[in-house]
Amino acid sequence: MQAENGVRGRRASDISVSIEEAIREGRLAPGAQLPTVRSLADRLEVSPSTVSAAYRYLRQRGVISTHGRGGTRVHNRPPVEASVTFLERGEDL
Repeated sequence: MQAENGVRGRRASDISVSIEEAIREGRLAPGAQLPTVRSLADRLEVSPSTVSAAYRYLRQRGVISTHGRGGTRVHNRPPVEASVTFLERGEDL
């Protein structure tokens, strides 16, 4: 199954990767609200604990943040991946 914005997966690691891809590709913008754990679990046909584990991992990495009753949102400034080609060339910042 696949949820809105292309979030997909059967395991927590797959779900977290698909959320990061959606952010990187602009399908989920900074500040965008994510579905509740139960809602996303229903859409993906997985256990709520699986989605909870994916959200916990993303929260620990600073990709998403929780706002109590305000829900879970893409962090306003998600971590940026360094360009591998830039680093491989050994260029200075």
